[in-house]
Amino acid sequence: MLLQAILLTLTIPLTLAQSDIDRPCGFKMAPCPFDMKCVPDNPRCPHPSRCPGHCEFKNKYDQCGGFTPRPHNCRNGFQCQDDPRLPPNCGMACDAPGICVPKETHFCGGFIGLACPRGLYCYDALDECDPENGGADCGGICL
Repeated sequence: MLLQAILLTLTIPLTLAQSDIDRPCGFKMAPCPFDMKCVPDNPRCPHPSRCPGHCEFKNKYDQCGGFTPRPHNCRNGFQCQDDPRLPPNCGMACDAPGICVPKETHFCGGFIGLACPRGLYCYDALDECDPENGGADCGGICL
């Protein structure tokens, strides 16, 4: 019983973190997060405020890697890595696909709070830096 309670407590944050991807939106429901947009489920409905939709990231990146018969390789100037926009997980180490990220990315956040260029959003760089555990200068990358 105690073990079940502990496991449930540990899985709730994962469920909540994943809930924004494909989360229902439209009909003036709760808006999507700042780095996502509401995409109508029906292509004939151009305005999500009048029909149901789901949340998708505003910025699209090619998928790469993963356990597929023919994994996609990134173009020149891009590298395949775990998607920092998703909640922490084992990612490509568990054969999940990654995304093609520009090799030259802008850095953001950190102690001085660097902002991203317009249209890009700051994401944790998926490193071991933890701002809650002595990492006051944790930075991210702009995607």
